[in-house]
Amino acid sequence: MSVDIEDKDHLSRIAYIQSKLDRDAAKMKLVEPENIHFTWRFFGDTPISKVESIRNELEQIRFNPFTIRIGGVGAFPSKRRPRVVWIGVTHNADAMRELKTMTDDRLGNLGYPPERREFTPHATIARVRIVRNKDAILRNLEAVSHESVGTMIVDAIRMTKSTLTPSGPIYEMLWEIGATKE
Repeated sequence: MSVDIEDKDHLSRIAYIQSKLDRDAAKMKLVEPENIHFTWRFFGDTPISKVESIRNELEQIRFNPFTIRIGGVGAFPSKRRPRVVWIGVTHNADAMRELKTMTDDRLGNLGYPPERREFTPHATIARVRIVRNKDAILRNLEAVSHESVGTMIVDAIRMTKSTLTPSGPIYEMLWEIGATKE
């Protein structure tokens, strides 16, 4: 599941931030701009019958659209040992967490336990394969840590099918749960 970033200006800004990543300090694979999204929940291989059950359960969620500000570059598990480089949410992350909690509560009805890690709203922008220079990558990630992308309205969460290929994932939106329109 995902919250998609579709604004072309935002994606261009993210591509610019990606270009500032020190690829000498770490070998990394940049995520293609059209594939950048806020990951909501990863299900892995899921039978189509289960996907429909998930949809039926999540259609019970009611939320109002809300605005977030995208920015702030971070890394998992840490900037000193990055495996994933991400762009986060610098305004209204609590609204993202609240919506995530609502989806986790509904998924609990289907036997999906909440994820163990605290939810950090983020969109992956690069995957680090090898860190060549820990000090240099730390300095680089600190230097871009305050980059800003812009604001967007969160008005839907989407179930997205991911097909892995040698040239990267192919995403296909299956359905979306939209915000309540007032």
